[in-house]
Amino acid sequence: MIENLADKVMNGKYLSLAELQGLVREIRDKRVDDLQFVSFLSALETRNRIKGIDVEESVNFVIALRGSLTTDLEGVICPAGCGGDPIKTINVSTPVSIILASGGTRVLKNGFKSVTGKCGSREILEAMGIEPFLSLEQTLVSVKSVGIGYYDFQNLIVMEKRSGFRSPLNYIGALSHPIKINYKLLGCSDKDQFEKMIPIADELYDRYLLTFNPEIDEISTVSQTEIVEKYGDDKSRYLFDPKKIGINQRDYSEVFASQTPEENAERVLRTFNGESSPISEMFALNAGAGFYIAGKSKSIEEGYELANNLLSDGSTKRKLDEWRNFIARL
Repeated sequence: MIENLADKVMNGKYLSLAELQGLVREIRDKRVDDLQFVSFLSALETRNRIKGIDVEESVNFVIALRGSLTTDLEGVICPAGCGGDPIKTINVSTPVSIILASGGTRVLKNGFKSVTGKCGSREILEAMGIEPFLSLEQTLVSVKSVGIGYYDFQNLIVMEKRSGFRSPLNYIGALSHPIKINYKLLGCSDKDQFEKMIPIADELYDRYLLTFNPEIDEISTVSQTEIVEKYGDDKSRYLFDPKKIGINQRDYSEVFASQTPEENAERVLRTFNGESSPISEMFALNAGAGFYIAGKSKSIEEGYELANNLLSDGSTKRKLDEWRNFIARL
């Protein structure tokens, strides 16, 4: 099947929901090898660069990636980055997820092994003692019980790791979840990709906050970040300046990623134990945006203050311990 779809894509055609659902089934049944999948990604990327991204196809790809389970989960957020950012910072979206959960926001984090950075969500969770390879049923139980769960799209992304180039899965993967969720916090460091993701996100989320910074795929603590925010039918675009809420970092040198997942996890844990640093500011700022978009705070600044309090009083560390212990009992 994948050969026929790749041929169709190379002829400039877009794929239907049924075709994408069939492709995802083949991938998850391990009937697609690495070379076939990389060739398919190459065809998609080439066609998109020539003809452009089709919003309907992209939305259908996200729908195809969802699990078949139905759930009554509401008020769920997923923070993520698209990857590919020039400055390789410490992983931000995973610690942010734990901060959000410690503040009472339900989190279903999607993620994978690092594609372009030194340490992705999967690696940092493993280094902190969190088992990342849970079934969808177990993940949803975790969200319902302790307010946070992680779902890894390993059958797709393991093969993308070997492709070595930016592909549609940089944004499709970041927008995908095993169930429909309500809120999305998503960072991007590529302006063209950022603009193309906006109409896709419009179709997928009740409320979202998409960010663009040319240096990192997060809200920056060093420079201004462009934000597009949607709430219902209302949408706004603005620049966020960290200096306006008292953050005055000069550069990213203190938030660069360490060489190993264990070193990155150790720095995250120091922050969770109350250490104040440029890293804690980066985590708190992006968690603050998550609290805001999920309706837990009236502004990013108020959310930033809430996140700082959760870090300093030990709430986030306790949530990590609770999550780890819960998963160990599954």
